[in-house]
Amino acid sequence: MARLARALYASGLGPREVLREAYGTGFPEEVFVLVGAGLSALDLLAYFTHQPWQLAVPPEQGGPEKVPGPLAETEQLVLALDPGLLPLVQIPAATSAGDDRIVCYRFEELRAGRPTAYCLRAAPYPYSELRNTEAARCGESLLAVLDEVHADALRRLEEELQQPWNRGAGSVDPGEVEEARASLELVRTLRRRAAGRQEG
Repeated sequence: MARLARALYASGLGPREVLREAYGTGFPEEVFVLVGAGLSALDLLAYFTHQPWQLAVPPEQGGPEKVPGPLAETEQLVLALDPGLLPLVQIPAATSAGDDRIVCYRFEELRAGRPTAYCLRAAPYPYSELRNTEAARCGESLLAVLDEVHADALRRLEEELQQPWNRGAGSVDPGEVEEARASLELVRTLRRRAAGRQEG
């Protein structure tokens, strides 16, 4: 896919056209907003898959990378389970006892113009193991899921900060709360930008 994308870029196509040619469908604006913000610079509670993200990065900006990232095995597991899914990110569990989530698009939803997000449960990053065999709808879009995840993380940190036992090693400090608040605001800014472009 990376070779195909590089050939398509060399023929003069842009990121939207490259993804459409590579996957046979258009992609929602949130994909291009996230790529434009610089995935490696985003401090979010998510590990991004290699595809489709790298395919949306033109060669002059460093993509598509030839070597798959650490989620390559997980991507392959998802595609073997259901070729109608396109894995996007792995979101770490909120607690050590929970499962990570693999957030995906469904191609049939993309073809219908909907960025609906579907989730599979998975072993904690970077392990490659799926916990269920059927993806469940988990949000109206990837950015909606990320908004929910970051809002929940901020709420948990704010609550922990106020607890009397929040002292010493491993305790939550105000700086962590501010970082979580900034990450949530970033997600909401990206969400507004994607919505504005979609409507425009």
